[in-house]
Amino acid sequence: MEDFKPKFLAKSAMARKAADAAIGATKKALVEMARKHGRIVHLVHPAHTTMDCAQCGARTKHRLPLSERTYACTACGAVSPRDKNSARVMLVRAGLQPG
Repeated sequence: MEDFKPKFLAKSAMARKAADAAIGATKKALVEMARKHGRIVHLVHPAHTTMDCAQCGARTKHRLPLSERTYACTACGAVSPRDKNSARVMLVRAGLQPG
């Protein structure tokens, strides 16, 4: 799971505090449910998950626009859907090897 810390969502201090509390409560509930069911939750830093290659770990030199839904690595030539590549990068960062 991404260790999501949205500083850009709230304009006022009160709204920011409410958003932080809601996200904190959601993370806490998720961790509690995982522990209850014998699962482990790994918090992964979300920076550059859509720009890194899950196969070789290379980072693209340019930002990928949201309209571009396919990730193509220029270093190793791997091609995969953008969201699946990002999920695999998060698995690798969490210390898990995707199958």
